[in-house]
Amino acid sequence: MDKSKQVSLIEGLLFINGDEGISLDDISEFLDITNNVSENLIKHLIEKYKKDEESGLEIQKFAKDKFRMTTKKVNSDYYLKLANLKTEAKLSSASIEVLSIIAYKGPTTKAEVENIRGVNCDHIFYKLRLRNLICEAGKSNDVGKPMMYKVTTEFLKYFSLNSLEELPKLRDNNNSEKEIFNRGYNDTR
Repeated sequence: MDKSKQVSLIEGLLFINGDEGISLDDISEFLDITNNVSENLIKHLIEKYKKDEESGLEIQKFAKDKFRMTTKKVNSDYYLKLANLKTEAKLSSASIEVLSIIAYKGPTTKAEVENIRGVNCDHIFYKLRLRNLICEAGKSNDVGKPMMYKVTTEFLKYFSLNSLEELPKLRDNNNSEKEIFNRGYNDTR
């Protein structure tokens, strides 16, 4: 088998194995060649991708003797943008609850939201900030000066609202937070 066919097969193996990668031993066994030849072929592929400025891919060595195909680090900001768009195509009910509390009470602190919900909301706040549905709105005067959050214009776009005044009115101020959870998703639009 000629070198170009071997390189082509290794490239395919790297692609198929994804993040798991492939070791020199596996390449050698698959192609029935020595580890030295496998190493030289991998080095050739690494250089090929480094030189190709139009390619968004590179070969990365990890775990001593394993290799995998990855995206080039210089493009990572763009790939993160795509990953953030796909993290949560649809909002979970927990995310909608948190957004409802922030929309009705905001600006408010994460601790106030967690007190109403009765559970930790770190991950939800992180995802909502990634999706630009909430943002920081200054510091509270409470002990420790915790950060306060409010909903963004992206929130308004997502729920097809012109302003927060279009949110459904809450019936009872004493139990207003609990009522937020009793609403269906369609009622928040």
